[in-house]
Amino acid sequence: MITLTSWLTLINLLFVIAVPITAFIALRFGFTKAAEAAEKRVRAALTEENIILQTKVDRLEFEVTAMREALKEEGIYITIDGERVTIKRTTEPDTTRHIIKKPTTRKPTIPKEEG
Repeated sequence: MITLTSWLTLINLLFVIAVPITAFIALRFGFTKAAEAAEKRVRAALTEENIILQTKVDRLEFEVTAMREALKEEGIYITIDGERVTIKRTTEPDTTRHIIKKPTTRKPTIPKEEG
């Protein structure tokens, strides 16, 4: 026959086995949730940054096109082929000019976090 002491010993043994297993599962679940939340924040920030950068690229492409059109109206044609820039003035003969210049590399600036 099982006595009260035996029952308490069995319950204690179950607790000793169940508590670490439960703690492990809870910690793992918590870390997974934290990682998912961080991933969502990073994805949102990258998506926002991509939108901002695409807007800047679109604006710069518009400005370059507008400048080329304005210069073309003045008789100046500009073509860019990689590192080579060709400038040709149509109002004066033999005024083609070639400029080969590597773009200067700028160090990327890291924006400070607000908050």
